[in-house]
Amino acid sequence: MDDAWQIAEILVEDWKDAYRGIIEDAYLDSMSVEARYQRELKRYQVYTVAEANQEILGFAWNDMTEQDAYDCEIIALYVRWENRKSGIGRALFQNSMERFRAAGKKRMIVWCLRENAEARKFYEKMGGQAYKTGTHPWGNREYAMISYLYPLDELP
Repeated sequence: MDDAWQIAEILVEDWKDAYRGIIEDAYLDSMSVEARYQRELKRYQVYTVAEANQEILGFAWNDMTEQDAYDCEIIALYVRWENRKSGIGRALFQNSMERFRAAGKKRMIVWCLRENAEARKFYEKMGGQAYKTGTHPWGNREYAMISYLYPLDELP
């Protein structure tokens, strides 16, 4: 199966499961793997993937940036729903930190939905400190977001 298709599957599946009750049902129900696949075909090469037996189990999307308080970001980190709590997310997260450190980066940021308790717990367990809040539009609404900052030279 094609990598971009598998990434699209993970995204759509995770959104529909993890964000149900947070993001409007109409928006989640309108998501399709086919539509997402068209987007992922254009950028899937930027992802770091965790895979077994040619199946992508999760992925991270990292970006180098130059902001005031941070110089790198995990834009997305997703694990197939059935593989959550298996260590894959932790491995992808740590791999991202190692890549950023190797590039000389010092402070990493991650954003997530404020109401996503599971993601927040994970990012806090990984050593993040709540930093800024903001909003992001999906569908017809703005959703509250929270970011976590990581001093890469102070974390294992």
